[in-house]
Amino acid sequence: MKNNTRNTNFAIHLRGLGIGISAIACMTALQPSGAYAQELLNADVSTEDAITKSNEIVVIARRRSESLQDVPLAVSVVQAADLQRNGVDSVAELSLVAPALTVSPPPGGGRSSPNFAIRGLSQQELSILGDQSVSTYVGDVVVARVQGLNGALFDVSSIEVLRGPQGTLFGRNTTGGAVVLRPNQPSFNPEGMAGVTIGNLGTFNTEAMLNVPVSDTISLRVAGRTLHDNGYVYDSLLGRNVNFTKQQAARVSLLIEPNSNFSALTTYEYFHENDGGTAAYLVGINPDAFVNDPAFRAARGYRPLEDLLAEQQGRSIYEIASGTPAFNRIETHMVSNTLTYDLSDRISFKNIIAYRDVKDDLRDDLDGTESSIFPQERIDDSWQFSNEFQVIGSFDRFDWIAGLYYFKERGRLQAYSSAVAVDPGNIEPEFVPDYPDAGLSLTDIEGRNISYAAFAQGSYEVADNLKLTAGIRMTKDKRRSIIRNRLPRIGTCRFTIDADNNPATPEVTPPLSNCQVEGNDSFSEPTYNISLDYKVAPGKLVYLAHRHGYRSGGFGSRATTEAGLTRTYDPETVDDFEVGVKTDWYLGGAFLRTNLAAYHADYKDIQRVLTDASLVPVQAVTVNAGSARIRGLEAEILLRPVAWIDLNANYAYTDAQFKDFVTPNGADLSNSRFARAPKHVYTLGARISPPIPAGLGEVSFGGSFYHHGGYNADDNHIPGVSDMPSHELVNIDASWNNIMESGFDISAAVTNLTKEKYSYYIANLLGLGVLPHFAGEPRRAMVTLRYHFGQ
Repeated sequence: MKNNTRNTNFAIHLRGLGIGISAIACMTALQPSGAYAQELLNADVSTEDAITKSNEIVVIARRRSESLQDVPLAVSVVQAADLQRNGVDSVAELSLVAPALTVSPPPGGGRSSPNFAIRGLSQQELSILGDQSVSTYVGDVVVARVQGLNGALFDVSSIEVLRGPQGTLFGRNTTGGAVVLRPNQPSFNPEGMAGVTIGNLGTFNTEAMLNVPVSDTISLRVAGRTLHDNGYVYDSLLGRNVNFTKQQAARVSLLIEPNSNFSALTTYEYFHENDGGTAAYLVGINPDAFVNDPAFRAARGYRPLEDLLAEQQGRSIYEIASGTPAFNRIETHMVSNTLTYDLSDRISFKNIIAYRDVKDDLRDDLDGTESSIFPQERIDDSWQFSNEFQVIGSFDRFDWIAGLYYFKERGRLQAYSSAVAVDPGNIEPEFVPDYPDAGLSLTDIEGRNISYAAFAQGSYEVADNLKLTAGIRMTKDKRRSIIRNRLPRIGTCRFTIDADNNPATPEVTPPLSNCQVEGNDSFSEPTYNISLDYKVAPGKLVYLAHRHGYRSGGFGSRATTEAGLTRTYDPETVDDFEVGVKTDWYLGGAFLRTNLAAYHADYKDIQRVLTDASLVPVQAVTVNAGSARIRGLEAEILLRPVAWIDLNANYAYTDAQFKDFVTPNGADLSNSRFARAPKHVYTLGARISPPIPAGLGEVSFGGSFYHHGGYNADDNHIPGVSDMPSHELVNIDASWNNIMESGFDISAAVTNLTKEKYSYYIANLLGLGVLPHFAGEPRRAMVTLRYHFGQ
């Protein structure tokens, strides 16, 4: 009740400030430095001119460089300084600085595979047989599989979070939005940086960057980062922490600019992770589950679930007794090349070609107990190739872009699990070379995805300060699946096939030599957007937009019949309507930015991973779950009463409801709580960058309060089981940059200052008797020392 009151009061407070239609995205808390504030006090310029310079943010949300305040889209921008100040080291922590983006682990997965949700749109199916609702891009290249993304947050200029369907200009159609990581590019100014971060939990991180102009036309940039900590969850059976971090990442970029009309940027990225897994702990049990039957427990060597739960409740959430040496082992390589040629002052050509390779081996104990109820291991090996050709033009009042896109992906997933295995003792061995359970299950999936698209978009100034924008994309997706699901220890296939090609006769279980089902299908859909924006006055934009987005259909991999494995689920579509305002106000010597938006979305053929009770045994399958309507308000506000003080508030309100939701076995779930759609998420922040005497450097002090509302964490909403409570985090930081003009920076940050204890949902395993969670990060304190040279 306390949290509901807090949320209601905050929403009323925002409305009382005049944020009636809240929303749009934008912004980051841009902070003026101490040196800048000193300049402001001494220089012969107007306050308005100086503040305007400090607030200019350039985005590429529409595939061309534009001022954020001129873009009629819901876009949030997070700059590199905000990541450093808030201690954000990974993509999984981005929601701390971009509240409209919800990041949570997928059910059955952990921190190595962040699950994004924007405006209530998200995905659970992470295999190659499905696509994402929210796509991630590194530069202009889509990242089809999220493994390894946590290594991308170093030497970046900004992160753009685009909200709503992105079906026209971006390479892969997405219904929810896109997260675009923009690495720094080589420049023709020699510079470098080296830094080290130390902190509690055994934190020891390093970073470095070197930018070298090889000649007047060639520049090389090399950057890298390592992350290390000891973790914060202790396994008493293993006698050590189990969710430690050990990661290395590097990026090498080569820019060739022989003249002002041509440039070629080639980038190679590497990421390696070999650290701990998801430290699950028990939060609830189903005492009536078959696992608790005395005879079954005796045969498997299990202790009563009630005893295991009582023991866990006597511990901290940062201590478990699992005995499983969980791990994340990931290696990714990505190379891309972007060629740009200016044919004239009005027309440019651009070609973006990229290749990415992903290999991982992830092992977790999902049940969170000492018994071997549900350990699993996933082994992925996939690659993707893409090429995009663009023509960009500008003629008087008309700006346009057109292009062709091609994408191909191939990969294989081998997922081992062993539900209710014989307990092997305190320390569970790996599945290979041997695991003492005849019921070991192997889900073996191969997939191939191909996508073709042609797109065009134009903006025309129909009258002074009034622009009409329209875009369309035609996409065709082809998907192929090969599924070989087996019980390898007893040598049987896990599904039946139609051996005589007669649907009227019963399917039969094939031998392992024929344990394979292939599926082929294709999907196509036109997507589009149209918007009208009017600049009422300089720094004041209003807009109205409508978009149609789609996410490709796919295959499920968990059915037990050939008919089920070859049956596709349909694409999902979203039609949204958005109204927004972006305004800059100069109130005497103060500056106020209010970027607001309201939206309504109709969501159809929603892809959901559900338990299908009509299958024997019961299986989780991907289905289309009818329709829903989602509406919301978003606001990002910056108040600068004087040049060296920033006060900001970012708020996202989401109201998502099903209109029609019927499961494969006929159950009506239309009144179920929507998955991964918290109603209220907001951040309140303040930053002081006081002027200090020239030559001493720049100082800054800041803090933020982050509230994440409660939400349902699973597509199968189970009241009291998948409902996650709200939590709040307080972060503070301080920095002194360019100390005495030496090039050295020192900063300190504390995250989760109040030691808030919160957790994440892993999966609903009550059918196996258990409900596991894993703990959110405790208080962390860090000190960073950096040295810069050059520009």
